[in-house]
Amino acid sequence: MRGRVTIINYNTNAHSIVSAAGRISTTEGSADEIYEASLHNEEAANRKLIKKILSSGHESVLEHIMINLSFDNVSVYVEQFMIEFRLASFTVKSRRYVDFGKMGYVVPDFSRYEEADQESMETLYKNHMDFLFEEYNNFVKMGIPKEDARFVLPYCFRSNFFCTVNARELIKIMNEMVYGRGKNFPELVMLGESLFSQCEKELPYLKVEKPQADTREYIRKYLEQADLPAAEKPGKEELVTLVQGTEQPEKIICKAAALNSGFWGWETVNVEDASKQKEIIRELLKNARKRELEQVHFSVLFHHISLAGITHLVRHRMQSIVIPDYLMTCDFKHYVLPDSIVRMGLEERYREIFIKSGKVAEELKGKGFHPFDQVYLLLSGLEIPVMTTMNANELYTFMRLRTCNRAQWEIKECADALLTILREKYPVLFSLFGPSCYVMGRCPEGRMSCGKMEEVCRSYGEES
Repeated sequence: MRGRVTIINYNTNAHSIVSAAGRISTTEGSADEIYEASLHNEEAANRKLIKKILSSGHESVLEHIMINLSFDNVSVYVEQFMIEFRLASFTVKSRRYVDFGKMGYVVPDFSRYEEADQESMETLYKNHMDFLFEEYNNFVKMGIPKEDARFVLPYCFRSNFFCTVNARELIKIMNEMVYGRGKNFPELVMLGESLFSQCEKELPYLKVEKPQADTREYIRKYLEQADLPAAEKPGKEELVTLVQGTEQPEKIICKAAALNSGFWGWETVNVEDASKQKEIIRELLKNARKRELEQVHFSVLFHHISLAGITHLVRHRMQSIVIPDYLMTCDFKHYVLPDSIVRMGLEERYREIFIKSGKVAEELKGKGFHPFDQVYLLLSGLEIPVMTTMNANELYTFMRLRTCNRAQWEIKECADALLTILREKYPVLFSLFGPSCYVMGRCPEGRMSCGKMEEVCRSYGEES
């Protein structure tokens, strides 16, 4: 069973919308009048105009088309590849609540290998995947939470999700799949070519092929490892490091607030007093539109976060995130160990899964298993470093959701560690950040609430 991607919906009058958008800057008349004229034009005429507009490099008109995609039974690696595109919306089947024991997995095309090795490689691959799914099922049966059992799932397990994207971003996605970062991964190429084919039939002006460059391999040639003193090397227990942050962020935010409120002389306004800064920021946090907070930025390094945990991080769209090449970074010796596994006395069995997976990966590589298939052998619990930059507004959202008791425990540990660091360096601003109940004065989780609002608010309070 091959995975597939399907364009399940798009603006039925897409060519009229795009051609009207293309005409409006050079044509007299109101927006409605220009749109009505485009509606009455022949589709061929609209398409001809669109092609002319795109050939001039004016691709922003395509952002008026919204396209809905369904990804059916693709590998979780495809999901991870897709969800990194920020100008798109995703709804994914949760591994925290859904049992993936019978979801199945993607099998590479072993016909590409030497005929003499095909059968032995495929047998080794399938036997190991069956073993991993069996172990997942056993952990769930023994009472291990699904969100912890998932760490032993291989990165070939099947995922199903929906994606909504504008047409300009879809062009970028298709080209990245076929010609860019995905060009060495047959599954991504297959899905990208399928999208190109569907566009050629339904939305032909979206079949814009733009070969993309993946420069990571070339960059590595210019780099050499530096020997850091032991004291500078992060320890295993160090989760997060603040790489860099805006200096005096509270002052910048308050000046932006003065500007936004129409205060004359905002540039020289006196906002040095910490208590005044805090009250201004407290008021800003009540607004739906907190653009003042977006004037300051913070770069963060998560030293070791699991592949599964990355999903919780990348769902925050307003950030600039750098996720390294999995195959160059993952090591079967470095993985997350859930407390639930330790409490149940299953640590040795859990560790043995990663040891065995490493041995199988080495055996398959020894048989000539291609790097673009090796990604399927990675386990969801393997850890890698990730760097990201967020503005204070997105950090506010991140902290509200990820320091909540309902957050997945790994991302909560990272969020709490980061908040501690930020509060130490920027106490005025980040003393106001924390879970929703702390910053909003109420719990938004309804029946899913942890029921410990007062206790949580005290633990994140200024006296803590």
